[in-house]
Amino acid sequence: MQTQSSIYIGTSGIVLPGNKDTFPAEFKSGTRLHYYSSLFNSLEINSSFYKTPKSITFAKWAAEVNDDFRFTVKMPGAITHSKNLDFDPEELRHFMHSIDQLGSKKGALLIQFPAKIKLVYFLKVEEILKQVKSLCKNSEWALAIELRDSSWYDTTVYQMLKKYEASLVFHDMPASKTPLEQPATNIAYLRLHGPTGDYKGSYSIYDLEQYAALIRRWHNNGDDVFVYFNNTIGNAYSNAMDLKKMVCNWK
Repeated sequence: MQTQSSIYIGTSGIVLPGNKDTFPAEFKSGTRLHYYSSLFNSLEINSSFYKTPKSITFAKWAAEVNDDFRFTVKMPGAITHSKNLDFDPEELRHFMHSIDQLGSKKGALLIQFPAKIKLVYFLKVEEILKQVKSLCKNSEWALAIELRDSSWYDTTVYQMLKKYEASLVFHDMPASKTPLEQPATNIAYLRLHGPTGDYKGSYSIYDLEQYAALIRRWHNNGDDVFVYFNNTIGNAYSNAMDLKKMVCNWK
């Protein structure tokens, strides 16, 4: 899918249609990531939200995939979901050091805040972005911020994100979904949590066609696009495959 701007499609965590017994013969002896990377060109790592994997683990993952594959990594909840956003800076330094081992396979860095983090936490969110930028090497991570309260959809917030070269995640949680008319900045990041926002269910072909049109608009504007299906209790795999086919048909 590599062109002047790139489109990355995958799932939130590795989602495959069956166990190793169902894999093609050439993938049965390999890892799930190896097979997954033959189907999609990006993966959103969510396990890092609960615990940061070891540096050697990130290096191992990077070695298993093709050069054009990109990993997105979710920031630990110990930072984004800490009480009043009072986190241990060492936690952030350790996380940034570990994920640096992905090397050229770095994609986006997902920073998702819970619904309880409202606009009154503006300065603390800004401080996190400031610290992340200071720890990034050569700005090689694309920062993607997911906000779960509608109070954030404000011009002042957009200006702050622009200052730190961070992009607003377009998500579809019913109570706080991102306004799609807001233009993408730096990258376009679409995160789909299921038709009703409960990580279940399946998107209709009509829904996927609407998202494909949105992706085309971003792509034509020169934005790199990251799309992940987080309806992992539902049909994340088949939805991602269907969207991938739609995008490939017009690229």
